[in-house]
Amino acid sequence: MKINNYQNKRDILIVDDLPDNLRVLSEILIERNYQVRKAINGKTAIRAAQLSMPDLILLDIKMPEMDGYDVCKELKSNKKTAEIPIIFISALDDTIDKIKAFEVGGVDYVTKPFHVEEVLARIESQLTIQRQKKQLQKEIEQRKYTEEILHQSRAVLSSVLNSSLDGIAALQAIRDNSTGEIIDFRCLIVNPVIAKVFGKNKNDLVGKIGIRKIIDKIDNNLFNSLVKVVETGKSLSTDLYYQCDSLKYWFHFIAVKLGDGCSVTVKNITSRKETELELKKINLDLETFSRSVAHDLRNYINNINFAGNLLAEEINLDGSENEKELIDIINLSCDRTMSILEGITQLSQLKSEPIKPISFNLSPLVSEILNYLQNNEPRINIKFMIQDDVFVNADRKLLNIAIENLIKNAWKYTKKTDETIIEFGEIKSTEKLWQEKIKLIDISPLQFKQKSIYFIKDNGIGFNSVLEKELFTPFKKLHGDSDFDGTGIGLSIVRRIIELHDGVIWAESQLNQGAAFYFILATD
Repeated sequence: MKINNYQNKRDILIVDDLPDNLRVLSEILIERNYQVRKAINGKTAIRAAQLSMPDLILLDIKMPEMDGYDVCKELKSNKKTAEIPIIFISALDDTIDKIKAFEVGGVDYVTKPFHVEEVLARIESQLTIQRQKKQLQKEIEQRKYTEEILHQSRAVLSSVLNSSLDGIAALQAIRDNSTGEIIDFRCLIVNPVIAKVFGKNKNDLVGKIGIRKIIDKIDNNLFNSLVKVVETGKSLSTDLYYQCDSLKYWFHFIAVKLGDGCSVTVKNITSRKETELELKKINLDLETFSRSVAHDLRNYINNINFAGNLLAEEINLDGSENEKELIDIINLSCDRTMSILEGITQLSQLKSEPIKPISFNLSPLVSEILNYLQNNEPRINIKFMIQDDVFVNADRKLLNIAIENLIKNAWKYTKKTDETIIEFGEIKSTEKLWQEKIKLIDISPLQFKQKSIYFIKDNGIGFNSVLEKELFTPFKKLHGDSDFDGTGIGLSIVRRIIELHDGVIWAESQLNQGAAFYFILATD
């Protein structure tokens, strides 16, 4: 604590050739909590000041060898000591002596004999000025540093803006003085790319009002959209079509609130958009073609099936067993081909199906499907374990299709078991089991944080876990047709529906130990 007090004391160097004068001034200043050093002549004073600069010097004029004026000149000529304030204290009272003291660099002059309070006031005044000078110097240096950083930042920003392949601009809202409504925008920053988009020169835009007219030429609704960004803080991200003379462009337009205005980024996506539109057209043509082919094939298959049934009626009367078997093969093949066509049609339609998520209870749907299957294909030993009130947020129509496929899959592969066990439920993200099951797939748990896992389990034949990646591949069947009928499309449809909900589905199984299907819905 004593060290801190010592460091906080103001250091004053007293220079006088008379010991009595040094003693009197020292006692006065020490009593007022100043730190005092003393020098008996000019040379000693200069060495002391250079060795450790004092905050202020009290300097006598009349001294042997080197008078006060010469001491002051020497100190002021040295860059290190030039800024030390010097107060002359002398018995010389002539105006010319005082003028000379100020000419050589003194900041004040006190005549002997002096009043103690006057000396203290003058000392404190000069120390205050010195503190203020140092503070001002610090602020000047800090300002220079800040200006240099700002200059460098502006240079970097300018380089980034001018070299960016994307259009970048910052707009400030212009409001009506009476209503406060945004009536226009002022362009604060703009780079050459966005200036070109606007059909203007960069210098014609910066600082100018009237951006609304330019924006309206690109899109009539764009100005209102930008106003909404500023007023609500909700960002805008959209694709815009813009035609300038004979040239046609597509831009991806992003606006983000920035103060009382917004920052704008514009990316030319003309090439990508044209490719997307062309692909969309090709896909539409392919869908139309596949529907047409499917329709024609259905007609042909129905004709074959009808002819087969007519033949079956005739053969049943006097035909051989071999002929009857061939007719059965024809009819079965027709039925399987029709099922495949239905699956292909359903899968192709899912690719462009827009989802409409709503909240609904999934448990009654599962019960309904299982009861339907039991009524159509009665089994003696069955056990359904359905968790009550499992709510999801999803497209009801699409999820119904997915759940129906998963349950029919479980029903099919449990037909050879002594007892059919099918379980449906939900694993909440707060449960320990959630962490165990999420590790089975190659995704980050954070991706579906707070999302429940839904599952359908059975005790059927299961499958080899090595083949899990092939499970959702269209037309891929892990078991032979002779054991279990099917088209191999059902699980592909399920995966597509889950993906439309930005979700993920996976399975867990061992051969002859049942199978479990798990899925998460990002819309949930």
